[in-house]
Amino acid sequence: MNMLAFHLWFVPLFGAVLFYVLRKKQIRDAFVFVAVSLMGYGLWLCIVNQRPFIISLFIASIINAVKRIF
Repeated sequence: MNMLAFHLWFVPLFGAVLFYVLRKKQIRDAFVFVAVSLMGYGLWLCIVNQRPFIISLFIASIINAVKRIF
């Protein structure tokens, strides 16, 4: 039920904003909107599935990888 409610909320809102931006012929803005929205979609999808993505752990692993390189 949570997945259905999530998609019923997200998809129409995403589509409406994307349609508006494309209608204004702002292609770069549409590309940025889609990129950011899809990242947000992935994060929220994990939360809806009861598997939250802990961003601080991800950032810590990136920092550790950079430290190992240098």
